Formats: sequence, C-alpha cells, structure tokens
Amino acid sequence: MATRSATDTHEFRLGLGHPVLEFLATLAGRAGEPLERLATAKDLSRWLDATRLSSGARCDRESLARARELREALYRIVTAARANEKAPASDVRLVNEWARQPVPSPELDSNLQLRFTGPDPCSAALAQLAHAAIELVGGTDLQRIRNCANPTCSLMFIDHSRPGRRRWCSMERCGNRAKTARYRKRRHNPPQSRSPN
Repeated sequence: MATRSATDTHEFRLGLGHPVLEFLATLAGRAGEPLERLATAKDLSRWLDATRLSSGARCDRESLARARELREALYRIVTAARANEKAPASDVRLVNEWARQPVPSPELDSNLQLRFTGPDPCSAALAQLAHAAIELVGGTDLQRIRNCANPTCSLMFIDHSRPGRRRWCSMERCGNRAKTARYRKRRHNPPQSRSPN
C-alpha cells in the first residue's frame, strides 16, 4: 500500500503524553492509508526541534532511514508489551543498541533556555528515544497507554486523567469529530415522538 506524505502539511501530533508515542505518531493511519510525517530528513530535524529532543539537528537521509527503522521496532515492541506478548528479538536488539549510544547533553543557551546538544544531535536524540522506550515498556505508564477511540485513528496516548477514562488522542481533533458526528446524526434523525396508546 502506498504511503502518503505529510511534508506539505508540516503537521506533527504532539501532546500524546510521552515522546515515544509522539514518535510513533509520525506514521499515522497504520490500519488504513499510512501517512508518513517523516517524509524527508528535514521533517525529522523539524520533529526533533518540535519535541525539544534536539536543538537545530541537521539530519540526513541515512539518519531518516535509521529513525524510521527504530520507530517501527518501537511500535512492535510497545504493541507486544501492551498485549503481554514477546517482541521480535531483532527489534529488542535494535532498541538496546540505540540505548547504548550517547544521549544529548543538557546545556543553557545565551537566553538561559534549556537545550540539548551532542556530537551527532540526530543520533543522540534517537538514542534518547530508545532510553525512553525502555523506561516506558518497563514502567507503570505502559498500563496507561490507550488507543484513540476514533476507529480511523491509529494513535496511542498515555491517559494521565485521574479516573483513567480518556478516550481520544486529542479532544480538539478526534474528540471534536466524534461530537460533531453525533450532533449531525441527531439533526438528521430526530427522536420520534411516541403516539399515545
């Protein structure tokens, strides 16, 4: 199946409660028409800036290919862990290899803002994602990962709500679409008044 590209829309899905889930969201529509949000190396650089995993990383095509390979391994691992199943050994090996790589170092810029740097900022950020994935799979947040209730949405998020009943990856997107669809259905199918017996 052909994968669409989001390069023209420059839209990343953030706010999913964990950087690994936001990384997985760079390939949307997994069950239907895949939408690749990391279509170019420049997209990967922009995503790392948007998530603050790196500052001004200049990723190349090789970095992009390695990032996509890591992303798909992480997707299979998270999916397997949620289902209490074994993940492919090659995926576990890849993530562990990434986690052993140097991670970005924190530093302050001239405006006293936090930034992360390293000799290879792109690879260091991917190593940080591997670290975060290991902590996610081995930690308590794994039980709080939910799938968006929108059947056309393939995104996962961490439900940090106290009652644990969050249904949507984003209330502004999928939640609002569901509310709009319910409203339209009610308008087109008003409740029938009962006739007296």
